[in-house]
Amino acid sequence: MGYKESIPAVAGEDLSSAQYHAIEIDGTIAQNATTAIGMLQNKPESGEDAELTYSGRSRYRAGGAITTGGRLTCSASGWITAAGSGDDYFGRALSTVTSGSIGEGIFNFAAGQA
Repeated sequence: MGYKESIPAVAGEDLSSAQYHAIEIDGTIAQNATTAIGMLQNKPESGEDAELTYSGRSRYRAGGAITTGGRLTCSASGWITAAGSGDDYFGRALSTVTSGSIGEGIFNFAAGQA
C-alpha cells in the first residue's frame, strides 16, 4: 500500500469490527479529529494488540460520501467523514467513495489541522 508509520497500542475495548476506523490513545474508538491518534489496521478484541497507522497512506472506512482530495475527519463513532469548513482534519482522500465503503487516504494524525 505504500509508505506508512505505525505504532502499537492495546485495544481498550472490542475493536474487532472497527478495522480502518479512527482510534484514541486509550485504544478506544475516536470521538473526534482532535482525540484521534491513528487508523486501526487490524481487528483486535479488548486487551489485544492493535496496530495504528498515524502517518502516511492507509485505508479507511467511510461514514459518508467522500470525494478525491477531500479533507478527512471522523465522526463520534470513528467513521471517517468529509471535513466541513473550519473543521479539524487529519487527512486527504485519494479516491471518491460512498458511505460504508473502504477508501484510501494520506494521513497525519500527529499534526492536526483546522
